[in-house]
Amino acid sequence: MSSKSCQGKSTDINTTEEIQINEILLNKINKILTIVLEENKTLKNYKEKLTLQKNMAFTSYNKPSLSIKEYLYRIQTYTEAEDNTIIIGLMYIDRICEHSSVILTPYNIHRIIFVSILMAIKYNEDICFEYDFYSKIAGIPMKELKILEGEYIDLIKFHFFINKEDFDKYKIYIDDIEIESNKK
Repeated sequence: MSSKSCQGKSTDINTTEEIQINEILLNKINKILTIVLEENKTLKNYKEKLTLQKNMAFTSYNKPSLSIKEYLYRIQTYTEAEDNTIIIGLMYIDRICEHSSVILTPYNIHRIIFVSILMAIKYNEDICFEYDFYSKIAGIPMKELKILEGEYIDLIKFHFFINKEDFDKYKIYIDDIEIESNKK
């Protein structure tokens, strides 16, 4: 992997192989999240649950114009987050959905993805980007991003530790996912 400086610039050039691996991983995570969104639409009382979600800090009034896939690529491109960090972010999303009333919807998925990966970056990587940098990547005002981070910490109940066995299970699950194409 490339090493990062405090200014967020890579000091090494990513190899073509690293870029392909990242594209495959992001395509697989996109597929997982897209399936979850579709499955959530079949939940009993989905419309009621969707209405309740509108009062949550993570819920937007409009669906973002970027697809999940485009957003994942944007996050990975600008943060240069490591593959393991992206996987940890997915694990955090899973934790929040399992242990709170949050269900993923087209109105909250982007914000939840971003804050999950941001928390994974803070937990797993040794970088020192400023909040305004993350705010620009997310497309969320800095003040609002800080509020979302606080809400997120409450939702996850400060449970950021990932044990190796759980990580390995997620990695195997992701590795086994078939994708149609590696193109954006």
